[in-house]
Amino acid sequence: MRRFFDQFKKNSVEINQTEQPSLPVDESYSELIKKTNRGFLAKKIGQYLGLDSLEGDKLFYFSLSTSSFSHVTKYEDQHTTILYFSEKMLDWYDQNLDVVEQIKNLNMSMIFQNALLKAYEIHQKDLFSSKLLVNPPKKSQQSQEEKIEWKIYRDVMFSATHGQFLLITENEAASYKKGNIFCEGIIKESSDIPINRNMAKESLEKMGINKAKMMSWLLVLSEAITNTIKHAENGKMTLVENHRTNEIYFIIEDNGPGFSLEDLPKKILLEGYSTKRSMGQGFTLMRKMANKILLSTSPSGSTIILIFVDREAKVGRVNEESSA
Repeated sequence: MRRFFDQFKKNSVEINQTEQPSLPVDESYSELIKKTNRGFLAKKIGQYLGLDSLEGDKLFYFSLSTSSFSHVTKYEDQHTTILYFSEKMLDWYDQNLDVVEQIKNLNMSMIFQNALLKAYEIHQKDLFSSKLLVNPPKKSQQSQEEKIEWKIYRDVMFSATHGQFLLITENEAASYKKGNIFCEGIIKESSDIPINRNMAKESLEKMGINKAKMMSWLLVLSEAITNTIKHAENGKMTLVENHRTNEIYFIIEDNGPGFSLEDLPKKILLEGYSTKRSMGQGFTLMRKMANKILLSTSPSGSTIILIFVDREAKVGRVNEESSA
């Protein structure tokens, strides 16, 4: 990633690891909150840009030791660049500006923009309310109005997709893991895309899945995993076989910020629609390739279940039973 920052450097400053600025001891609680939020945000941006944990710790420490980065020259070194934009993002939010739009308007590399967008998307609720050091409130139960609204969105999208897409609850999502789990993988970084895809391919080949069908399934799987990496920090892939229904479930879980109910109909029903530059053709591909799509989503994460019907297996078993 250092070569990435070379395009912005004018007078690069080499940071001496033995030199550590002193932390201020006399400051208000609100100022400490601001510095902590900025440092945490900078550390996450650095993580999404590929910096190691030591570099991330430096970013957090320098945020605590410095009152503001608004006066520094942008791009003079990688640490101040990240901290500068971390502070700008918090300022944009305080000024009631559209943070996503401000990021997209930056004259920066797409790699850097995507890192800022991902940090904002994942940590919007806990960072941009300036309450990082305060214990988050316990998850309140949905009001009756919210339950009714959720049911309306579920029913409308289910009808509009002719039963192909359905919103489900977390408990309902968990029930789909009760079949035969034949492949599992962890999702953390881009290198996990081919790893998980190859594991799924090997498992599906052992099951005798038709090659053409399998390749279309793997294409959708890759898209789902890619979106997990873009919009969440961690995720998990689980492949399940339901012998009773001859169905294969591709279950992709993440700890991202979830999907907005208001945006879901457009994402599901409008081909190519996206509120994020990096969202891609995810749901469009899923609808074309999968027999059914189930989605459980909340501010603490989402679970997408892609259901594929293995008709060949069903026919084969029927023939076996007939010959017996």
